[in-house]
Amino acid sequence: MAKKNGKILIKDVAKAAGVSSALVSMVLNGKAKQYRIGDEIAEHVRQTAKQMNYAPNLTAKNLRSGKTQLVGLIVTDISNPFYSAIARIVEDRANELNYTVLISSTDENLDNTERLVDVLLNKGVEGLILVPCDGSMELVQRLHASHFPTVLLDRHFPNIDLSWSCLNNYKATELATDHLLEQGYKNIALIAYDTEMHHILDRISGYEDTMKNAGLASYIHVGKVDILDPKPGIRESLEELINKKHADAVIFLTNMLTINGLYCLNEMNVKIPEDIAVIGFNRNDAFNLFHSPITYIRQPIEQIAKGAIDTLIKQIKKNNYKSKVFLEPELVIQKSSRRCEQDIYLA
Repeated sequence: MAKKNGKILIKDVAKAAGVSSALVSMVLNGKAKQYRIGDEIAEHVRQTAKQMNYAPNLTAKNLRSGKTQLVGLIVTDISNPFYSAIARIVEDRANELNYTVLISSTDENLDNTERLVDVLLNKGVEGLILVPCDGSMELVQRLHASHFPTVLLDRHFPNIDLSWSCLNNYKATELATDHLLEQGYKNIALIAYDTEMHHILDRISGYEDTMKNAGLASYIHVGKVDILDPKPGIRESLEELINKKHADAVIFLTNMLTINGLYCLNEMNVKIPEDIAVIGFNRNDAFNLFHSPITYIRQPIEQIAKGAIDTLIKQIKKNNYKSKVFLEPELVIQKSSRRCEQDIYLA
């Protein structure tokens, strides 16, 4: 049953045994009893692995004990400053706790996400911190059903009972929209990704509800763009919002949307805030290079990252441990959205 290239992976054993990759990993790591896996299923997995000549990549001693001191971190885009900062904090905190982090990036691709989960399980990680991509609910459900230590970071599925460390996304855009209304703007638009991920949907809801509560439902405009190639859609949306909808303010829902949006506005010769007020997401050094420094929603990155790794280690040591945390945003107000002179912070 060996593959032609001679390498059998955990996902191959899982497919042959008719179980999840996470379950195979737990059985082969000697954790079947810890995760309440039945003796019959565990033996079936072990026999399947033996028949397939499965050989783990790590030392047999570590895998038999189940204590590799390895954890996995899967983000969507390690080149994104937000996720690179998250990775550094998680890595440093894990090192303090005597764990090593294996870091992977999925490029917002479901196939990549599933493959990387299998790869990390095959390397014997004791737990996962996962930033789920669009369409990954079934994968996350399988991880939950297997009882494998898993913490969702930045994004979550409210109907899946896993631990998570995320921003209060609704509050973030509520803060931003309230500020713009207080400044006298009312035709406020939003640029978002075209996705069903709940963190984006919550940000859209925070904006829409605030506009409705202000009696401005008719001014709600949400431009949705391709998550993999956003710039063309951003340019098209901005041209429509400014030239046809006459928007006087715009909120960009992520750091990458903000950066691309600022490039587009610059190409369009749109002045900030004279022609349109702007609020972005997450701090970026480029925000202060503009004539009008950009107001932005600041996430408590250190708290989000440390919360995720601390929760994961507690889960590894005590499997029934759960923590679901929404951390509060701040609004860093600069010239791009205000008429007064002093920079201020709202929480």
